[in-house]
Amino acid sequence: MKTADRPVALVTGAAGALGTALVEQLMAAGRDCVALDRNRRALEKMHDRLGAEGSAPLVVPLDLAGCGPDSFAELTEHLQGEFGRLDLMIHAAAEFRALTPLEHLPPEDWMQCLQAGLTGPLLLVQALLPMMRDTAGSRMIWVVDAPEEKAAYWGAYGVVQSGRVGMARILAAECRVDGPQVRVVDPGPFYSPLRSRAWPAEDPKSLPSAAEAAARVLEAAGISS
Repeated sequence: MKTADRPVALVTGAAGALGTALVEQLMAAGRDCVALDRNRRALEKMHDRLGAEGSAPLVVPLDLAGCGPDSFAELTEHLQGEFGRLDLMIHAAAEFRALTPLEHLPPEDWMQCLQAGLTGPLLLVQALLPMMRDTAGSRMIWVVDAPEEKAAYWGAYGVVQSGRVGMARILAAECRVDGPQVRVVDPGPFYSPLRSRAWPAEDPKSLPSAAEAAARVLEAAGISS
């Protein structure tokens, strides 16, 4: 098994409110971090800001909804050469545009949401699972948003949340012997630009922060910042 000096974590959706907080707290806890998101500019700003404060994450501009197996194979090769291990993978990427009846949901929105929330993450898992199995004690966390409470108008986003729970449970059963440990975490409501699209009249001050939500996710992963 690989024994690099520092544990390595990969966070998808790293440029979002929750993802950014996760990266910050993981690095504060002494982890090397791989920040994956489709928003290159936001990743570069994160890299520069954290680099000025100390150490910066490895940023990976990659669109989960637009990449195929070859892109994930290239990522795996790069991470294997850079770190040789992967201790933690957190699936925090989310795609949500607006509350819309399924009857009127544009097909392109459906495809984009399912690709970003289910298909892309699955391809990422398929590519990186061997490295995680070679890393003792590795863990995979699927961040979900209360799928059992999703009712009318949540569209593809609601379907994805339920699908992530199902996929994580299947992976947990399949990885029970050889690892990694797979968990589903619902951090509860917190303020983010994504949430404000669904609840525009909500007072941000009435909600926990993304940093508080990130701390709950990492606590479930056995990490305290």
